[in-house]
Amino acid sequence: MKMNDKGQRFDTAEINVAKHAAKESQRKKLSLRYKGRIPHWVYKIILILIISILGMLIWFNRANLTPANIMEWIQSSIVGMGMGDGYPSKIVGNTVSSGNFKSVNKEAVVLSDTALTVLNSTAKSVMVRQHSFSTPVMKVNGNRTLIYNLGGKGYQIERKSDTAVKTNSEDNIIAGDIAQNGKYVLLTQADGYFGRLTAYKPDGKEQYKYWFSDYIPTAVALNRDGTTAAVTAVSAKEGGLISSVYIIDLKNEKTVPPVAVYTENLMQDVFFNGEKVIAVGDKMTAVISSDGKSKVNYDYQGMQLSAYSVDKGKIALGLVPYGNLKGSKVVVLNASAKETASINISDKSESVSLYGDAVAALVDGKVQIYSTTSGESFGSCTAGNDAKAVALRDESSVYILGVSEIRYGSIK
Repeated sequence: MKMNDKGQRFDTAEINVAKHAAKESQRKKLSLRYKGRIPHWVYKIILILIISILGMLIWFNRANLTPANIMEWIQSSIVGMGMGDGYPSKIVGNTVSSGNFKSVNKEAVVLSDTALTVLNSTAKSVMVRQHSFSTPVMKVNGNRTLIYNLGGKGYQIERKSDTAVKTNSEDNIIAGDIAQNGKYVLLTQADGYFGRLTAYKPDGKEQYKYWFSDYIPTAVALNRDGTTAAVTAVSAKEGGLISSVYIIDLKNEKTVPPVAVYTENLMQDVFFNGEKVIAVGDKMTAVISSDGKSKVNYDYQGMQLSAYSVDKGKIALGLVPYGNLKGSKVVVLNASAKETASINISDKSESVSLYGDAVAALVDGKVQIYSTTSGESFGSCTAGNDAKAVALRDESSVYILGVSEIRYGSIK
């Protein structure tokens, strides 16, 4: 260390150039790393958004977030774990009708003449429940399945964890439906009336009754929270067939007229699709607002209905010409009964199924899958000559109902 003329000290040691360069390089790296980092306030905003979204989901589903429902969901998740021996899987029982075969939560739900079976994607049986009904019919919503004896009095409600309800109705059952929260309804015969609608709480206690005096009820559907029922009914006038649609507030005891009446069209089924009611008939499908004020009809233009499916705002219809299978097609409608896709197929569609942007059609022993928006083919897979129905697991895989077994198909 030396001192200059002004009395200032300065270092006379040699400068270590390599060490200085290394320090400078490290400083630049740290600077670049800091510049590439996301500021902490961004993480805070993302966290706030996630909490807000979770809060909204909890708020909109607050009616279903009871301790019993949460425990049921946990039990169902645990039961659904595990691996099976793979498909095909033998049917438990002797026969299964096409309407008693569904895909729910990516599981195959099958009601045979002796048992209700739920299979996961590996064919593991996550539930098998016996019944003694001669003509069983099932309605599935979430983790609950209503099984009733068509034309008889017996019915039961099954969950993966247990049998929630097992009892008899007062009169013979015509139809029924169940909401995701466990509320359910039955249409039955009734002395002195054409029929009766009875609404029940999840524990099986009666909540509401409605009697039909002008039309014979044929099908029923519940809205999401089980507070409103849509009912299709039939009658005859001057030798002609008349179908009607009722929308019934299950808290209002007043008699209500049908919101829509159709001549020479047999309504075969009814669904609640969000805030709209969808009534599927043999000659046309109607989409009706829940207040009954708005009605849009989709006419089949002389074609015959061969299959149908309704799921999350979409309707799929298999249509064939009378007396001539040439010109068959699958039509997809949106919630306003407007065509989003019209797909020409080679033969009669025996079954159709919806999932997301996919619609599957069972045609001549094959499953053909198309886009519900463009009609473009996604691909196909073999179903088998004995295939009776299909149920999409997702947009590229499908469960197939055969005469004696359940199969699994996938497109690549």
